Amino acid sequence: MTDKKETSALEAAADPTIRVSEKNSDAIDTDILIARLRNAIQMGGGNKLVSARSGVPLGSLTNYLKGRQMPLSTAFRISQACGVPMDWLAGGGEIAEDKGNRSSLAVPLVARRITQAVNYNIAYVDYYNVAASAGYGLCADDGVNPEKVAISLHFLKQDLGLDPQHVIMLETSGDSMEPTLRSGDRLLVDTRRQHILDGVHVLVVNGGLLVKRLSSEPSGKICIASDNPLYKEFLTDSSRFRWGDPDGDDAITVIGRVAYRLQAMS
Repeated sequence: MTDKKETSALEAAADPTIRVSEKNSDAIDTDILIARLRNAIQMGGGNKLVSARSGVPLGSLTNYLKGRQMPLSTAFRISQACGVPMDWLAGGGEIAEDKGNRSSLAVPLVARRITQAVNYNIAYVDYYNVAASAGYGLCADDGVNPEKVAISLHFLKQDLGLDPQHVIMLETSGDSMEPTLRSGDRLLVDTRRQHILDGVHVLVVNGGLLVKRLSSEPSGKICIASDNPLYKEFLTDSSRFRWGDPDGDDAITVIGRVAYRLQAMS
């Protein structure tokens, strides 16, 4: 028979909380979390409406506004009901009224927990607001910080066979991959290393971020092609390809394989 202490420990392990205790070195400023929650609830139409939309009991909302620890799963439901970013509600990011407070020191911790959270079948992947050019290439910006995007964990793992820890999202720009990809499509990119380069991949070539179709030739070379016949394909040695971060030399860096596209209806 499980006692109360063991039950509490199991619940805590299953659903991480946003810690606000002043006694904990990982704590996020209580006042900032409460202020953000209060603002979110106001934007969501008030306590009663947010409670009804999120399924979080009204009494629990009141307790969270008093500083009670909030499970990440609950924060996600509230953020969806209020229309605010989950990361911001959980203590990440920064807005004007936050400057000068110490909450920003806890951002890396919160980001890691959100990334690893699987509450309510949700995974969080990095969305980089840069375009992988389906054309002649755009400059890869090393200074871009990713946003967190919530995607169904079941969809990623069961339907696409992806590991959420090795998935990023990018946008396409240009017409060289039409009709397969259109400018503005969002791509889910599998960043796990593969032994065979085949299929549509995101690459960095001479500082440019590209999305192209790769195929291995009998000669041992790799063909880099566009699906649009107006663009020429070219062959290069397989020894030029490497996985990881671009290093500025003659290498072609493989960011990952395009596993799925999200395309708006025209």
